[in-house]
Amino acid sequence: MAVMRRDINIGLLFLIVATLIVFAGFTVYYQTTFKNVSNEYKAKLTELEKVSSDLESKKKELTETSQTLQLKESNEQALSSQYTDLKGEKEQLEKDKATLQIELAAKLTELSDTQNALQAEKAKSDQLLQNIVVLNRKLDSLADEKSCLESTADADEGNC
Repeated sequence: MAVMRRDINIGLLFLIVATLIVFAGFTVYYQTTFKNVSNEYKAKLTELEKVSSDLESKKKELTETSQTLQLKESNEQALSSQYTDLKGEKEQLEKDKATLQIELAAKLTELSDTQNALQAEKAKSDQLLQNIVVLNRKLDSLADEKSCLESTADADEGNC
């Protein structure tokens, strides 16, 4: 029994030592695996932080681009509105210009007609003035003749 006990104790010791060696092996294996996983985790975490930082900068760029785009769209709408207003004003001014040109042509025709009528009236006036001058000379001549006739005797009336 003592041999059996000794064999059992040696077997038990062998099992305990084998179990300890296996535990030590698993511990080393798991520690190495944990260290590798931990290192991979840290690397992935660093990479994730870098990607997060890049994403944040891209997000800021996108926000700035979006704001710039909105500003450009707002400016485009304002310019489009101004263009439409100016286009309408231009068309109205062109219509007004055409109307004024027609009115100007009519007024020029009226002015020409009035100038022609004025010249005709001036010609009449000049003719009438000449007639007045001629008639005044005749009147003066007749007045002189009358006064000559009145102041001279009947026999001398032929000299007047």
